[in-house]
Amino acid sequence: MHTPRLVVLTAALGLSGCTLAAPEVKPMEPFVAPSTTPSDTPACRLFDPAQLTEHRFHNGYANASSCFWLSDDAGPVVVSLREGVTAEQYLAKPDRLKTSPITIGRHSGLLAENSRGTGMCGVVLTHPDGVAAAEMLTEAGGRACEIAQAVMKVVEPKLPS
Repeated sequence: MHTPRLVVLTAALGLSGCTLAAPEVKPMEPFVAPSTTPSDTPACRLFDPAQLTEHRFHNGYANASSCFWLSDDAGPVVVSLREGVTAEQYLAKPDRLKTSPITIGRHSGLLAENSRGTGMCGVVLTHPDGVAAAEMLTEAGGRACEIAQAVMKVVEPKLPS
């Protein structure tokens, strides 16, 4: 007889002290348009897309240690500089990573197949201060290693010996 009233009263008293916590809303960082001439970073000064016109690299943008270039036919490439690391330390260890020794100009390092995932490829060369890398971030129609090597041939003469 009083059971339904007791249930409603118990529920009302139990919920009266509860508050629903909404997740904290973080403000979004403002969008910064990529620079089309990101020559202000050391990694970007290593690669001039005008020296490798067959892949039509353009619209570069940069972060502190890497420079990214887009391509209409090959996909993006990233040129990076890292101080105080070896080629082995620089490379991530994704599944099916396959490395082999490579020498370009006066610098040696590693050719890294599947460097950032299946079909992607990078060339990581050592120099006295650390490493320089050129990595294709897509499979580029099976040409990722060929293109990464071509980019590194442009970069290599600018590396310290």
